[in-house]
Amino acid sequence: MMKRFIALIAAVFLLMVPLNAYADLIVVPDNEFYKNHQGQFVYLGRSFCANSAVGSVSIKDGPDTKKDIAKLENGETIFIEYSCLYNGEYWGFTFDYYGWVRIDQLLVFYDYVAFGEDHLVEFYTYEGNYDEIKKTSAVLAWPWPGADAPLWTIEDLDTTYFRVSPAYRDEQGREWGFVSYLYGSQNIWVCLSDPLNRDIPVFNPEPAPMTWVSDTEHVDIGKTDNSTVGLIIILVAALAAGTAVLIKVFWRLGENKPERRGHD
Repeated sequence: MMKRFIALIAAVFLLMVPLNAYADLIVVPDNEFYKNHQGQFVYLGRSFCANSAVGSVSIKDGPDTKKDIAKLENGETIFIEYSCLYNGEYWGFTFDYYGWVRIDQLLVFYDYVAFGEDHLVEFYTYEGNYDEIKKTSAVLAWPWPGADAPLWTIEDLDTTYFRVSPAYRDEQGREWGFVSYLYGSQNIWVCLSDPLNRDIPVFNPEPAPMTWVSDTEHVDIGKTDNSTVGLIIILVAALAAGTAVLIKVFWRLGENKPERRGHD
């Protein structure tokens, strides 16, 4: 229970992103299941690799269909944007194929989310003045502090509005800051103490991909659908029964109505 709570807090801490940063990135994919259940998914935003007992993983139009639109061989990578729960199984939506894949047939790569789960209690609010970054006007983007290698360099950095949240200090005293969005880069770490040093010793190497476990509550869409269909059937049956009763009542009233006689 405590691990789940910490993971939830870590996710909230690391995903506090201004909505306008992604306003121009919102895309409604051409996928029927996605359109029918939009708003019932949980944002995931993590990379996975295929890991199926049969050697490949099917990508489908939706959890509710049997149609395959593509296959991933074991070891191939895929980015899962959203997750959902359908009839007790977790499924992930990918923009790579505009389709759905069962997450229990994938392994998740270590990333900023996993680092947050592992080190949340060490996070703090940065109160420095970004002196080193102001000197360089550039930073290296890292997937997490102590990773095997940086991702890329962000240059011509305007530090006027540059902010990190949260911050982390490694065992050697270097300060790191998490940046949710910067010039197109999302969910990265920068070394506040040594912004352009790509030779920082690796102290947190990437572990092997692992089984994904959801720490976020999902509504079972499949059971919701079944409940909705059941309710509709019940309502239709009740309406039909009520209509039959009314017809029978009015029919009897018509039969028992006194005959009207004309006046002489």
